[in-house]
Amino acid sequence: MSSTGPLEKVLMVVTVVAVAAVLAATAVLLSSVGERAPHGVDVSPEPRRIITTGFATLTLVPDEARVTVGVVTRGETAEEASRKNAEVMTRVIEALKGLGLTEREIQTRWLSVNAEYDCSGGRCTVSGYVATNTVEVKLRSERFQLISEVIDRTVAAGANLVQGVHFSVSEEMRKSVEEELLRAAIADARRKAQRAMEELGSGIRGVLYVDLSIDQIPYPIVPAMARGESGASTPVVPGEVTVTARVQVSFEIG
Repeated sequence: MSSTGPLEKVLMVVTVVAVAAVLAATAVLLSSVGERAPHGVDVSPEPRRIITTGFATLTLVPDEARVTVGVVTRGETAEEASRKNAEVMTRVIEALKGLGLTEREIQTRWLSVNAEYDCSGGRCTVSGYVATNTVEVKLRSERFQLISEVIDRTVAAGANLVQGVHFSVSEEMRKSVEEELLRAAIADARRKAQRAMEELGSGIRGVLYVDLSIDQIPYPIVPAMARGESGASTPVVPGEVTVTARVQVSFEIG
């Protein structure tokens, strides 16, 4: 019968303790995984879907117009260019106010003073300065008859930059047709989805998300010329504005 020495007893005890520690850690790990699995892992299938885009369009008579006119002047120095510009623009603003326009209908849109460069001869040097000042005149439909006068009188006062006339639909008018447009666009998106599902032998179960927007395409007019020697006024025709609703819908199918 063999006897166990002190060293062998110590090794046996250490081994037993190590095995017990490993078993305990394994039990804790398995318990933790078992508790987290139902909550941390989403085993639900991704919903089947079809995405369609619906459109609806209305053509409206615009009730707002914006006319942009300006003055461009040059000088050997920035101060000279700015001074010349201020003198002419003052006359332009006075001409606008002479038409009965209020300060709320006249707004500065751009003001700048920049150096001009001459790059001939292989190097660039400052050749002068250019000052630009533009104003936007905003008119409602009841004052559209002033558009031609705005262009002609400001040009006569010294304006040498006419960026054009843009007709648009006001926020009030847009809101008045918004519900009708959205309803028609949504119906268009649903009709396209239903037609596709009929061909595929499936059906629509619900809606996953909707993305919608309403935009208008302004009708721009750029005058060809201002008042000439004949005294004829610049012709301006309001035309029409197109307002479009766009709806993208993701339908759940099954």
